Amino acid sequence: MEIYRRFLLPCTSLCDYYKEVMRVIQYIGVLLFFFLVSCEKNDVEPQKTRTLMVYLAGDNNLSSAMQKNINDMMAAWKKSYNANIVIYFDSHIAVPELFTFQFKGKNVEKQLLETYEEMDSADPEVLKKVLNDMRDLYPSDSYGLILASHASGWLPPNIGRSRYLYQEPRLTRSFGDDRGNLMDTRDMAKAIPFNKENLDFILFDACLMSSIEVLYDLREKAKYVIASPAELPVPGFPYEEVMPYFFLKTEQLEDGLKDVCDKFYEYYSDPNTKYPFGTIALIKMDGMERLFELTQEVLQGKKNDLPNSIYYDEYVYSYPKVGYLRYYMFFDLGDYMRYMTKNREGLYETYRYFLDKQVVIHKKAINPFNGTEIPWEKFSGIATYIPLDIWPEETKAYSSFPWAGVYDAVTE
Repeated sequence: MEIYRRFLLPCTSLCDYYKEVMRVIQYIGVLLFFFLVSCEKNDVEPQKTRTLMVYLAGDNNLSSAMQKNINDMMAAWKKSYNANIVIYFDSHIAVPELFTFQFKGKNVEKQLLETYEEMDSADPEVLKKVLNDMRDLYPSDSYGLILASHASGWLPPNIGRSRYLYQEPRLTRSFGDDRGNLMDTRDMAKAIPFNKENLDFILFDACLMSSIEVLYDLREKAKYVIASPAELPVPGFPYEEVMPYFFLKTEQLEDGLKDVCDKFYEYYSDPNTKYPFGTIALIKMDGMERLFELTQEVLQGKKNDLPNSIYYDEYVYSYPKVGYLRYYMFFDLGDYMRYMTKNREGLYETYRYFLDKQVVIHKKAINPFNGTEIPWEKFSGIATYIPLDIWPEETKAYSSFPWAGVYDAVTE
C-alpha cells in the first residue's frame, strides 16, 4: 500500500495514472530480475567450503595401490560435497600430474590441470611448490591434506643403511620415497605452507607417522592429524567409504574424522582381508604443547639413566612389525610414561588422562595385529623413540629433534 500511495496518489490525470502504474511494474520487475539472477548464480556456482589436497608420492612400489585409491575417490565424488579436490600423483610409470574431478552429465571424469616435468616428490621444495599450486588453483576458507607414500616416522634418511637388513636395503624412509630419495620429516613439516587456522586436518596414508616426534613438529600446521603408530596395509584407506567425512562442516568435522578411523578399522577387520592388521589414531593438535610440558615433567634429567632393559625385557610396549626388522624402535608413548612414573603417585594418572582425553581423542587397533596381540591398556595411539645407548647412531640423530627437549631440565 505504501508503494501504491507513493506512486499513484499524486496523479492528476488518467495519463499520469497509467504512467505511474508502468513505473511501479518496472520497479517490481527489476527487483525480481536481480532476485532470480542471484538465485541462479548460487545454484550454478556454490561457494566451496573446503579444498581437499591429495599428495601421492608414488614413484615406488605403491604406485598401483595409489591408482586404485584415486579410482575409489572418483567413484565416491559427489556434487553435494560442495568442495574441491585436487590430486598430485607421481607414478612410477609416468611424469607427475595435477588433476581434479569434473562431472560430464552424471559421470565423473579426471580433469588434467598440469603436467610437471620429472621431479623428486620426496624433495620438500617440490612438496611446498605443489601445495602452493593447489592453493592457488582452489582457494578456500579451509583445507584438508592427505599425504601418502612410504614412511618411517621420525627416523632420518640414511641412518644405518648397512645394518638391520631384512627385506630391503633401505629401511629408513622418513616420509616419501621417490626412487630411493627420502624426505626428513622436519623438512616435510616446514614445507607445508599452511597453519592450523586454515588446515583442518592432515591424514597420513603412510606407516609410522603417529610418532610423537613427527606430531610435535606439526603442532602449528593443522587442527587434527590422522595417522598410525605402526605400519599401514599397502592398500591404504578405504577412500570410497571415507570420502564424505572429509567435507563435513567445521562443527561436524571432529566426529567425521572419528568415523574415518572407524571405517579404516572395519575395513581391515574383515576376516577375508588380505591384510589383517592396522592401528589408527585421531590426534587433536591443540594439546601438543601441554603434552610436551607433562612429558618433560616425567623425563627431565632421565636421558642418561634409561636402562637398556626397557627394550631387552620388554618392559615398555613396542608396536608389532610386519615387514621391517628395525621398527622395534617405536614404543608406545603412554606405556613409556607408565614405566617412567613408577613410585610417583598420581603422575601417570594425570598424564594418561590428558593424553587420552585431550590429545588422542579416538583410536582403533585390530587384534590380532598380523598374528600379534596389541594390549588395549598399553595402546595409546602414539609411538615414541627411547634414546638408549644400544643405538648410538639413532640416539645422536634423535637429540636434534625438538621433541627430544623433554629430557632437558626445566628452566625458569
